[in-house]
Amino acid sequence: MPFESSDSWYLRKHDNGEIFGPVPFDRIVEWARTAQIAPQDATSTDCDVWTKAPMIPELKMDWIVKLDDDHYYGPTTVGSLLEFLENGEISADTTILDCCSGAEMRFGDAAFFPPEAMAQVEEALLSRAPSKGIIRLGLQKRIRELETNLIEKRRQLDQASDTIHRLETRIRELEARVRDLSGLSSRG
Repeated sequence: MPFESSDSWYLRKHDNGEIFGPVPFDRIVEWARTAQIAPQDATSTDCDVWTKAPMIPELKMDWIVKLDDDHYYGPTTVGSLLEFLENGEISADTTILDCCSGAEMRFGDAAFFPPEAMAQVEEALLSRAPSKGIIRLGLQKRIRELETNLIEKRRQLDQASDTIHRLETRIRELEARVRDLSGLSSRG
């Protein structure tokens, strides 16, 4: 079944679980193009089975932004990259990766980099204005910490569940043994 065949699409935001929809598929495509869908967001046609947005080829979330040696953002769309540029979150010198080809390049060297943006880059260099910061680098670090904590809490929950299960089994065995012993003592 092609992705476009359903008019009942839903978007679930990763950060707060909010669900948008039902909407036609072209609305989902528009949201992706205009940086309204993050790499961790998911889509669905039935609200039961969710697919990470970058896994849907039609959304063209094919680009990763290299923030530094250890931090990346994406995959995301060309429209998102252009919006990040406009907001000062990335520059022409920011390294981007093409998920389809594996190519790594300067954003300013990408075929879709707007020529007028180079004038803005040069103007910003001349005015020495401070940048607005890099794409939520602190938030990404915090998300990784929370994900690590969540994994640990899930491990602890699994251990506690196993312990509870063993204890419940042991209690049932002991209750059965008490019933058996009670039956013996009433006969004797």
